[in-house]
Amino acid sequence: TATAEEGIPVEVGCNQLVTPQELYDYNPNFALESGFTPSPGSLAAQAVAAKGIACSWVNLTSGETIVMSVAHLSDSALTARGNDLIASSNSVPTYSVEGYFILEGNIGTAQAISPPYWVTATSKFFFEPGDVSPLMAAALSALG
Repeated sequence: TATAEEGIPVEVGCNQLVTPQELYDYNPNFALESGFTPSPGSLAAQAVAAKGIACSWVNLTSGETIVMSVAHLSDSALTARGNDLIASSNSVPTYSVEGYFILEGNIGTAQAISPPYWVTATSKFFFEPGDVSPLMAAALSALG
């Protein structure tokens, strides 16, 4: 698994990762949560530990969140992540890159490996891989 030493700082902010317009187009009832700190041990926390970013958007009605993260990892760290995901998740072709999706309880988690980036998205709003596709596409596009 990736370590903080393997990360390179991600130079994209939350409003560039998924622009306010892209978020509005996805669901106009979400807003960027300022001052977000990911839960310890979460994928987002792992990305932040690797000098990446973590973003949370909150549903203004339900209070539920969408959490996305990005880390710029070494080739070896990306390979290790991919190998872990092959064993623990479901490979999906949905994201145009090496993609994975798993539904655990009522929480869906999508992960994409688009070298040199590892992108994650987690939410109760994701029941299947396609639910997160517009946000994943936005993030991957923002990363280039």
